Amino acid sequence: MAEGFLRHMAKEAGVEIEVGSAGLGAMEDMAPSRNSVTAMREEGIDISRQRSRMLTPEMVEEYTHIFGLGSGHVETIHGYFPEAQEKTFVLREFVADGLDVEVPDPIGGDLDEYRLTRNLIKEAMPSILRFVLTGDPAKPKG
Repeated sequence: MAEGFLRHMAKEAGVEIEVGSAGLGAMEDMAPSRNSVTAMREEGIDISRQRSRMLTPEMVEEYTHIFGLGSGHVETIHGYFPEAQEKTFVLREFVADGLDVEVPDPIGGDLDEYRLTRNLIKEAMPSILRFVLTGDPAKPKG
């Protein structure tokens, strides 16, 4: 869902950035769950063609920014790829504090659980796009 939002927002903003997503325990080449596709379709975003893949050393080297959905994801990335520490962030760290930074994994849940996850991701996306483009996640003053 995060990949879909960021790709969509960048296109709407008229900026070209490469967006990809990968997991730490993902099965390769799996389609998104039906509930993920439905929740994102409600936002006008089609993620049905996305496919899962594992995070690789090559991706870690190539990507300029890496975002985990929770602090556990980020800690695991740091454990496997200590060289990624400076470019790895919790997705919601610019918009929330404490437990609010964690995005729950809705896998196996109902559509409402996917909507909650979608909404938490969506809330973070403007700050993520600003951060990727400018290095500053804060809203411009004015």
